[in-house]
Amino acid sequence: MQTDRSPECYATGVKKRPVIPRLDGGTQTILLVEDVERSVEFYRDSLRLEMTDGDADRYAEFDTGDGVLLLVKREGTIAPMAGAMAGGKGSALTFSVSSDGYAVWKQWLEKRGVPIDRETRWIHGGRSLYVLDPDGRRLEFKTPPVIAPPPNPPAAEKKT
Repeated sequence: MQTDRSPECYATGVKKRPVIPRLDGGTQTILLVEDVERSVEFYRDSLRLEMTDGDADRYAEFDTGDGVLLLVKREGTIAPMAGAMAGGKGSALTFSVSSDGYAVWKQWLEKRGVPIDRETRWIHGGRSLYVLDPDGRRLEFKTPPVIAPPPNPPAAEKKT
């Protein structure tokens, strides 16, 4: 590990942080599922995620754009390891969608027969659309917040 040991560093009493490579990505979500094949159909066909690895009996891996979604059969051979890594059954999963893409996703899910569980408009703008996966987990499709400064009130006029 490299560190900056320049005299300026010690003269001011400030230690420099070690120079190490930046971390990219690293987002991995593990979901324990009852039926891998059924879940693969939902995440691949309804959510349009690209499957990158797996087998129907034990697990499936999907590319989520900024990470990996790993579906693991709850009673399968790799479930103990995956369950320990996941910390138990996850109850929610959030996907970011653009504001323009929100209506497209809603229409797509309805067309695929995926019931909309709930919709929310957030106080700072943005919206969320919720559906349930085959194991009853809540999935959120969330747009970014729209934070706009409050409008300036008109200046009070002086009466003469």
